[in-house]
Amino acid sequence: MIRINLLPTDTKKKRTRHLAPSPLPSGDFSLGTWGAIYGGAIAVWLVVMGIMYFAQSRELAAVTQENKTLEARRDELQAKTKGLAAVEGRLEKSRRLEKVVQELERARRGPTRAVMELSRVLSSPGGPTINAAELARMREDNPLAGYNESWDVRRLWLHRFEEVERECKMTGMGRSNEDVAEFLRRLTLSEIYESVTLRRTRAVKDSDTGLQMVGFDITCRVKY
Repeated sequence: MIRINLLPTDTKKKRTRHLAPSPLPSGDFSLGTWGAIYGGAIAVWLVVMGIMYFAQSRELAAVTQENKTLEARRDELQAKTKGLAAVEGRLEKSRRLEKVVQELERARRGPTRAVMELSRVLSSPGGPTINAAELARMREDNPLAGYNESWDVRRLWLHRFEEVERECKMTGMGRSNEDVAEFLRRLTLSEIYESVTLRRTRAVKDSDTGLQMVGFDITCRVKY
């Protein structure tokens, strides 16, 4: 009869023990070791973040201080600007007042100046008020320029002279058209008058002498 032993023998036990897993070598990382590594990494990260925080804090403090300095400078400049604006306002007011005074002074002297210029224009010797150098230059360019110094001023006279707000109107008579032209030329050359315009001429008779004359109307502006 054949017998079969199903119980493990010593050989099987030995083989089983041989195939069983052996414990981890002492050189491999344990759970505690990994925890220490993670903890160290977190500590290093916290240190780096702390350094970055303090660096940013110092930079923020510097920027804040600079902003305060700039704001103080701005306030100082604004205060100076307000003072400067007040000074400029008073200066501008003074200039306007000075201009008004000058205008009043010119208006006061203007009519007298205009009449005195007419007296020079119709005097012998006389002539319009004009810069001598300018007159010489004009005569160099054109010998006929300027005015006739030998003109007999008794050949022309004025009947009316009006001046309102610098606008002048003159009415008179001359012995001839040449006399009227000479008077017109002298007024045009004068530094006192501008925009001299001959409005019209006409034939008239002098009631005192009965002579045939040339009547004229002239307008111009007075330079105050």
